[in-house]
Parts: sequence; C-alpha cells; structure tokens
Amino acid sequence: MVQPTMRRSMLRKMTRLFILSAIIAIGAIVFWSKFLSNSDLVFHGNEIKVTKSGEITFSWHGHESVQGQLGTLLTNHPEECQDSELCLEWDLQAQLQVEREETGEGAVCYHIHWETTPSTSTLEDCFFMGPAHWYGGGEVEYQRWPLEKWDMSMTPFISADMFLLYPEYSGVYGSVIEPYWLSSSGVGILVESSTPLHVQVKNRQLCLRSSYDNSKYQQPEGYSTVRLDYTLCTGRNVKMVHDYMRKRYLPIPKGLPDERMFTAPIWSTWACYKVFVNESSVMDFARKILDHQFKSSQLELDDGYQVTYGDFTFDPHKFPNPKGLTSDLHKLGYRVTVWIHPFVNPDANAYEEGASQGFFVKDEHGEPGIIKWWNGRGSLIDFTNPAASKWFTDRLRKFQQDSGIDSFKFDAGEANFLPENFRTNSKLVNPGEFTTHYVDAVSTFGPMIEVRAAYKNQENPIFVRMMDKQSSWDWNGGLKTLLTTAITMSLLGYSFVLPDMIGGNAYGDSGFQETYLPDRELFIRWVELSAFLPSMQFSIPPWKYDEEVTRISIKWTTFHEEFIAPRVLKIAKEETVVDGSPIIRPLWWIAPDDPHATRIDCEFLVGSDVLVAPVVDRGVRARDVYLPSGKWKEPSGNILTGGKWYSQMKSPIDEILYFIRQ
Repeated sequence: MVQPTMRRSMLRKMTRLFILSAIIAIGAIVFWSKFLSNSDLVFHGNEIKVTKSGEITFSWHGHESVQGQLGTLLTNHPEECQDSELCLEWDLQAQLQVEREETGEGAVCYHIHWETTPSTSTLEDCFFMGPAHWYGGGEVEYQRWPLEKWDMSMTPFISADMFLLYPEYSGVYGSVIEPYWLSSSGVGILVESSTPLHVQVKNRQLCLRSSYDNSKYQQPEGYSTVRLDYTLCTGRNVKMVHDYMRKRYLPIPKGLPDERMFTAPIWSTWACYKVFVNESSVMDFARKILDHQFKSSQLELDDGYQVTYGDFTFDPHKFPNPKGLTSDLHKLGYRVTVWIHPFVNPDANAYEEGASQGFFVKDEHGEPGIIKWWNGRGSLIDFTNPAASKWFTDRLRKFQQDSGIDSFKFDAGEANFLPENFRTNSKLVNPGEFTTHYVDAVSTFGPMIEVRAAYKNQENPIFVRMMDKQSSWDWNGGLKTLLTTAITMSLLGYSFVLPDMIGGNAYGDSGFQETYLPDRELFIRWVELSAFLPSMQFSIPPWKYDEEVTRISIKWTTFHEEFIAPRVLKIAKEETVVDGSPIIRPLWWIAPDDPHATRIDCEFLVGSDVLVAPVVDRGVRARDVYLPSGKWKEPSGNILTGGKWYSQMKSPIDEILYFIRQ
C-alpha cells in the first residue's frame, strides 16, 4: 500500500513532468512555426518582410502597420537581388527596389520603385485595409467615409466631370484628386505623378495599378517599360503620419482668398434660374436678397448670359445693357462675377482665331481636338501654351473692362476633357497637369475667383468648389456627402473649400433646362451644415419656401458671419498658410488613437475646438453624438465630459448640435 506522503510526492513529480513536457511541446511548435514562417521569407529587414508569394508587411516599432500583396499580376515568385537595401526580381518581368528612410520626425518612409521589362505592360500592388480605416484619394459621387465603404472598380486616376459621364459617374474620380491615402493604423501612401496610375478601392483593399492601357496616360517616347513609384510612410498614428506627409509633400497656400467670401454668402443664379437668366431676373434677384435682409459677398451670373460658348460677350437680347447692370448692382453693394469655362465651340467668333494660332489642345493628327462637354462640342484651350493662356486671360480682362464685372467663377478643367491621343504644346507627364496649368492661369485673376477642378494646386490662394451636389438626402451626391467631401478635400490640402449651393442644384429630369424647389427640410439642414464651412453659397432663395425658412437662413448666415468666419480666418492665417493645417478636420485630428473618432462619418471639427454634429437624415429631431476626450461646452453653457457617446441629443428643425472644446 502506497503511503499518502509518497502518493503526493509522485503526483508532484508527474505534474512537474507534464508541465515540462507541455513547455517543450509549445516551444517546439513556436520554433517550427517561426522556422517555417521564416523559411517562406524572401526578405526580412528592419520593420519590413516579404514572402516568396509576394506578401509584404510593414511595421512601426514592432507593431504591424499594413499588409499588402506585391506584383499581383506577375506570374512568378520574387528572388532577392543586390541593387539596393531591398531589391527583388520577378524573373523576366519586373524589378522592385525599396529604400528605407528614417525621417527624424517619428515617421519611417519607404520609397518603392518598380520597373517592368519590355514584355510586361502592367504592375499592381494591393494593400489590405484590415481593421483600420482609410481616407483620401479625392472627390467621388458616392463620397463615403472611411474608404472601406467604397466600391470603386479599377479606373484611371484622373479627374473627371462626374455629371457629364452620367450614369457611369459612380466609376470615375471627380474634379479634385490627389494620389494620397491615409490609414488609421498610422500609414500614408503617396504615388508619384509620373506613374500612369489606376486605382481600385473595394473589398477592403486599396489597389494601385500602373498601366498606359485604356487611359489618357501617354507613354514617354523611347520608353518600353512601365514604372510604379510611390512612398509609404508609417508612424505612431494617423495624425502623426499625416502631419509629416502633408508638410513634406503637399504645398502650402501662398495666401488667403478674398476675406469677404469667408464672411458673407455667395449668391448664384444657377440653381434658381438655370440657363433662363436675363437682366431683369438678375436685378429682381438682387433686390429680393436685400429686401429679405440677407448679405452678400458677390452675385454670380452663371450659364445663360452668352450667345456662343467661347465668346466673352453678353447676349444682347437677354442683357441689353451689361455695363449698366453691373453698375446698378455695384450701387446696391454687390460685387459681380460671371461663369467662365475653358471651351470654345466651333460656332464662336473666337474659334477661328484660336485654331489658326494653335491655341487649342490637338488631336493625334495635329488638328484642334473636338471634345464633348455639357454644352455641346468644342475645343479645349491649351493652357500648357503660354501664348494660349495669354490669349485667354487677355480676352477675359477686356471682357472685365467692357462689362464692369469684378471677377470670375471658373468651371471645368478636368483631365477627362482632353481628346483621345491628345497633343499639348508642352508634354504632360500626367494628364492631371493640364488641370494644374489651367488653375495656375486663372489664379492670376486674384483671390476672388473660384475653381472646381484642382491637381497639385494647393498653393493657390483661392476657393475650390465642390462638384455639383444633388438635391437629395442620400450618398448619391446628396447632403450626406457635403460633410465627407469637405473633409476629404481638406485632407488633400485644399483648405479653402467652397461648398456647393445650399439645397443642391435642383436638377430635374431635363437637367439644365428646368429647376424645382428642393425638399424644405433638406434645405434647412443644408443651411445649418453650411454655416460651419469656410464659405456659404445660395441660389435657391429661402423666401421661396416661407417665413420660417427665411428666418432660419438669416439666423445661420448671421451665426456664420459672427461666430464661424472669424474662427476660420484665424485658423487660416495662423495655421493653414503657415504649416498647411486644414480648417475643416476629422475627429481623429484631436483623437488619433480613439477608435470611434477614426470611423465617424457624420461629425467634424472646425479647427480643433468646435465639434459639429449635423442632422443629415429626413425627419430626425435627435441624434447620437460622440465627443472625444476632454471637456465640451454646449451653446447653453452646459459642460459635457468627452470620451463617450451621448444618446439622442435633441436637434429641432432650426438647430444644429455643436460643442466648444474647453
């Protein structure tokens, strides 16, 4: 019989043996796991590793930042070469070189350089979004936020008129783009302009493709290879990486737009009158604005004042005395701007001169390219030609002098208007550079202008307008996208965001040939949201609804003038023109490690101390609000503690929820 003490001793020994065996087994599993894992690696360096199947992982201080798949379209496996710190070759297809840079500012950057052999025409890298949230890229019709909500198939990354391409516009990028993306995991990606870039954002992947096929990218003469060049930076969080990358790669505005455009609303004839504007309707519009106690930064005459597109003259039947009209408007306190575009239609008097002087973008045969735009067919002025730019601006200045107008609203300019196989006076490395030249040329008219297209134009001190918005509540270019478009443009370096007309463009079934009164509640919520943006723009008159809508509109335009505009101008002068900080900011700007702040699509910041939570859904009179960490004051003076959600905060029809950071 075994004594109890002996039994306990044997049990202790068996337990120790079992634990030791388990430790050895676990150690063996870990060892073989690492061995097998490392045996699959073709490269394992400082914070970066690549497998034989082309999977790549970037880390920051030991924490995984992002995973991706290199060379998704290549058919063999990479092998290491010796040309740089990280050099991989896909035999007979392509070579990849990666250069690592310690920035000294917290971020670590990797400069990725791909080049194919002549037998390979396309390169593609994809990055998995994983649990992180992504931002950037540019304007799209369905401006969801963050990007994992997108469903964009592979398409050339060039700017386009989304409305002209209807109903296919959901598959193209809009008027303001920048090949720059950010992740909440502390990753930033910027693609070189020399890359013929196509982008896909769907299934929680961001795919970057380089190809000259099926696009307006033009392969340089003498080149038979394709390159994909981009920089990927990692850091502690999204704010730190964005701060580094915007300061290094995004130009800073050289000054401010016209200050009156920040404070008082712009009034446009477009949504209200469409192309049926005339001298008497403009004067009636101007008088009613004043009669209803509204202020104005300027009154803009949109499409419908010209006889032919491309001639800078007023239709004498609709505007018999344009200089008298502008004089009368000036006496009422208005500044006057008119709508201008870069097209000249063949029936315009200016067409023959422009064609004979070689001032238009040419087709592959060297003839003036004829392209389709929303008002017919015409040729595009070649702004890469200094003489053509001068011809355009000289004619505009004479138009200004003859008519007494003050400035201009410049429309279009997107790269999709370039003819197929186009030829420009100066070679374009990227079709988007046409937009750059256009905006640079029109910016010579000073800070009172506005444009709707931009590419690498962040340093121009002008307002950049959002693409036309639909008069709807939804994500199809409706009210919800007003907020997300403003934040996206701001992150891309365009801080002076001009929101589209309050209530949307009121496009009916006949498009530009009719208008209607947008939903009353939609109009009111649009006014409230716009009041917190850098500028406000009306066209549909509030008094077309009733006295309550007029009263609410006056209330929030006054609030904008007295409360928001001074803050916006202070931010612009002390931050935007100093270090490029945007005016309109996502919540993660002040809470980059907060998982709620990185995904919210219905709140935003004005600077870093005003949080806005608008109502963007029909019939809603209360909504949940998330306040980041800190103390936040309501307009009533009540102090709330941040770092948590507040359920069903009341937001009656004439109010918008906002909070001041203490």
